[in-house]
Amino acid sequence: MTTKKVFTDEEYFKLSEAVYQDGTLNSKKINIELSDRTKSNWKVVSKLNDKATDTQAFAVISEEKGKDGRISYNYNNIVFVYRGTKESKDFGSDIINVFAGTNTRTSLDRKSKNPFQVSEKWTKEVLKEFNPKNPTSTGHSLGGALSHYNSILHDFNATTYAAPNIYQLLPEDKQKKVREGFYNKLITDFTHADDMIGTFDQFGSPIIGSQYIAERNKVEVGAKGVFGAIPGHYNETFEGCFSSDGTMKLKVDVDTIIRYAQDIDRIIYSLQTSNDDLANIEKGLQLGSKKIQNQLEDEIGIGGAYSELSTWDIDDVLTELCTKYKNSIYCFYNPDEFESYYEMNHHTCKLLKNFQIELIDAAQSFRETDISLGEWISNNN
Repeated sequence: MTTKKVFTDEEYFKLSEAVYQDGTLNSKKINIELSDRTKSNWKVVSKLNDKATDTQAFAVISEEKGKDGRISYNYNNIVFVYRGTKESKDFGSDIINVFAGTNTRTSLDRKSKNPFQVSEKWTKEVLKEFNPKNPTSTGHSLGGALSHYNSILHDFNATTYAAPNIYQLLPEDKQKKVREGFYNKLITDFTHADDMIGTFDQFGSPIIGSQYIAERNKVEVGAKGVFGAIPGHYNETFEGCFSSDGTMKLKVDVDTIIRYAQDIDRIIYSLQTSNDDLANIEKGLQLGSKKIQNQLEDEIGIGGAYSELSTWDIDDVLTELCTKYKNSIYCFYNPDEFESYYEMNHHTCKLLKNFQIELIDAAQSFRETDISLGEWISNNN
């Protein structure tokens, strides 16, 4: 089942924070306060607390108030919330499955008991019990990794925070879907540039879904930032970084955007070079096809190997053997395939150039707006 995102980035984030609190595992209801001072109330319908693997999670449904003031709950929109590593625990021991790569995939196949195995079993049981039409999930850090793992296995939407890459833990058919971009709109992860865990690509593995560099507050995490390796990893660094509509604010680096946009010229040049290389290959094929035609025509003359044949006979044979007759040449290759590539290449270059122009214009416009806003604030203080 492929599901759709139901709640805001901030609501998912607040839930991913709430699951860290031990008290929530014993609660029947969870109340979270959003940036606009409104409150969001949730009912806990299932809990996971596996002490052997230190794996915790809960499944919740949102409280909805009708026009008559009555409270109701929509079981179709269950949210699976997975807990990450507690700050007092050792990060290494709890996320070793993520960093271990392909060796862990083997252990998962052997039904080794670990957070991924335990959480997947629980998730499957909850799905079977409530049969929700539109489940989604969330989590922070290891909780985000568990969210990705379970969402991919069951094809539902996930919104996560600072989740490490778990590509190597996935079955091969799911890895293929990751490479094909199937989860690009299904899974969204927000992380910070100063977080080695959130930006860890598992040794060159493709990104799962879509990952965005979020705005970072100025919270200092001190020694637990591991000497600058992961200061932006902790959930408190996301606090206050949401817009009024609950969407996560993204970090915008204008100079970096322009630099990346200018790199598009290199991509376009590479495409044009490929186009020229292919054109040279086609030219060689044309010459080869024409040479075969000329040799056969020479042999129908007096004393030739095919002197008893006419030009028409040669034409009939070449017509039967060749792929297509084009520009007075019997082609022993498909010229339409070449033409199709040339058109696609030209169209792609044109789209990239237009995108480059739009991207640079947008970045410069953002810079100008930022400067104007700064001047206005300065003049009105």
